[in-house]
Amino acid sequence: MSYRLFGAETSAYSTKLRSYLKYKAVAFDWVPRTSETEDELKRLSRFGTLPVLVTASGFAVHDTTPMMEALEADSPEPSATPADPATAFLACVLEEYADAWLAKAAFHYRWTRKKDQRLAAQRSIEEYYPSGIPGDKKATEELAIETMTGQLKTMQLEGELGSTVEKSFKKFIKLLDDHLKKHLFIFGERPSVADFAIAGQLIQMMKDPTPAKIIEKDGEFVAKWCEFMSAPTASGPFAALEDLKETLAPIFADDLAAFFLPWAAENLENSLSGNETFSITFGKEALTLTPLRSAARSFRELRRKFVTGQAIEALKAFTDETGATVFLLRPQRPDQRPPRTEAPADAEAPEADAQSEEADTAQPLDGEAGEGDAARKRKRRRRRRGGRTRAEEGAAGDASGNDEAGDDGDESSDDDAASDTAEAAAEVAAEADAPEAAAEAPEADAAEADATPDEAETEVPARD
Repeated sequence: MSYRLFGAETSAYSTKLRSYLKYKAVAFDWVPRTSETEDELKRLSRFGTLPVLVTASGFAVHDTTPMMEALEADSPEPSATPADPATAFLACVLEEYADAWLAKAAFHYRWTRKKDQRLAAQRSIEEYYPSGIPGDKKATEELAIETMTGQLKTMQLEGELGSTVEKSFKKFIKLLDDHLKKHLFIFGERPSVADFAIAGQLIQMMKDPTPAKIIEKDGEFVAKWCEFMSAPTASGPFAALEDLKETLAPIFADDLAAFFLPWAAENLENSLSGNETFSITFGKEALTLTPLRSAARSFRELRRKFVTGQAIEALKAFTDETGATVFLLRPQRPDQRPPRTEAPADAEAPEADAQSEEADTAQPLDGEAGEGDAARKRKRRRRRRGGRTRAEEGAAGDASGNDEAGDDGDESSDDDAASDTAEAAAEVAAEADAPEAAAEAPEADAAEADATPDEAETEVPARD
């Protein structure tokens, strides 16, 4: 096989990527993360998160979004990206929604209620130890649960944000079900990147009793769609945006523009400003949150897609109507010059035009640092490619410690076998179930934040 995919049945992102590879008919071996594959995975994984896609030459990538973008370029058909720029961008918005927001709901439901906790811990442990748990099973489950519930604070899901993501989820299921009553997939007759991302989260939630009941009650078509998304096939083309608008627009207007997009925009702005906290109101609920940097980076990339050649009339009309434009367009910043207006033909010489165009292209994007900082980042990445990775410097354990839903990175000094087993299983549960924004933990320092999946080499080479 050309590729090997390290993942876990408890990982939404593993589910997302595996489904996508099946759809693209990309040959791969599924390698479950177990006690038997752990050592090899640690050698391959720079960040301690799942999934990890490895080529025959040993090149490993970690973040599903750039993986899928690269594979789309390598294997254009069957496409998971609409040809129409407007619908292609909206698919990216929904993919980001799934990865950054729906993942919060999935994590919250799984680890805040005892019945959900117990079953999730059992699944993680049983998958990790296929030949049987070598220690005390109950102690292992308890430590896995303790580890994961401890991450609720890091993810800011202990307080009112938890109830907010639940409200958003319940609304989303009803809206998505209405949409799927009329369309086989979200954007027509074939799956898009949005389908894979959203289904990856919902397939996991259907394994947990509490969200499964919500989907069963309000998402009959959602449940059937999730079953089909395990190994989807294209039945026809992507639909025109106008044909999708009736049921797609409410998803954006009533859920994304009400919950996810305001949070993502505020999180980005406050992350760029270096603020330690920010306030945001959902309805009558006022929340004080901590900026999460990797979520800010991914949302900044999403905004760039909107403003680089895809802000066509149909897209702008849709985002205006749904109230999304204000969150998706980059605000003008003091260090950025306003857009150029057309000048009379004789107002400036061609040389001046060229200089002005060059100056415009050199402007920092969405608050990004200038050329000096960018050069320093490139040097840091080159140093990592040259072999001086954090793993080789003896800091590999720190990567998982900065996962948004990872363990705390502490090494155990207990020699008791049962305790060691429990800690290993708890670590697996944390990393397999971790949201993809791995370095969102607010305590991550600048150096750690710089070495996150979206800063890694994300080009997937052609199949070997």
